[in-house]
Amino acid sequence: MSPFRALILALLFSAGFATSVVFAQDTNLQPKYGVAPKSAMQKAADEEFLAGIDDYYKGNRRKAADDASARGWRLLRQGNKPDAMRRFNQAWLIDNASGSALWGMAAIQAEAGNISASLKLFAEAESSVGGDIDFAVDYAKALGSAGAQTKDDALLKNAFARFARLYEKSPQHTLNLQNWAITLFYIGNYRDAWKKIQLAESTPRHAEIDPSFVADLQSKMRRP
Repeated sequence: MSPFRALILALLFSAGFATSVVFAQDTNLQPKYGVAPKSAMQKAADEEFLAGIDDYYKGNRRKAADDASARGWRLLRQGNKPDAMRRFNQAWLIDNASGSALWGMAAIQAEAGNISASLKLFAEAESSVGGDIDFAVDYAKALGSAGAQTKDDALLKNAFARFARLYEKSPQHTLNLQNWAITLFYIGNYRDAWKKIQLAESTPRHAEIDPSFVADLQSKMRRP
């Protein structure tokens, strides 16, 4: 992409930010802009934003949504959750079926402890991005965390089944093994949690293991 086109694209998405901030400061930080109906001014701003998107992308809304979502993920990895959510909302506004945008919203909601909203978004995203290994790992992690927090056996069973399937498919995926261990830790199964951490420690990306979790596990049960 040329510098000029990149500038135009940045201005276009920034304009979308500006109109949404003016009309709906709070709803920008809620998945899908929240549940409250939009005002006439908000709807007009959306239409203007989408017209600009259609003009720039020549009607290819899937590509536009992918670009907006990619910006959201970059912001999320930088720790900027508010702006990340705004980008994911923009991506969803452009294309309601954007699995990447729904996944991003779900990840933010999971980290915020909004269990129900997170799981609904993960379930909705699964139909379009379920084949992505990292999505599957995130979804299993969310199910495990939710099951442990709510003591929901069905959620835990679902999570453990997903961890196992992911391990069969990708035995070297460090974070899947760590998430499996964390869920076992939450339910007090420290011995099996150690087994998963030891498997994770043998993977190529073992540096991704969270040392604070290992320390917490060590405080409950010495390394076997």
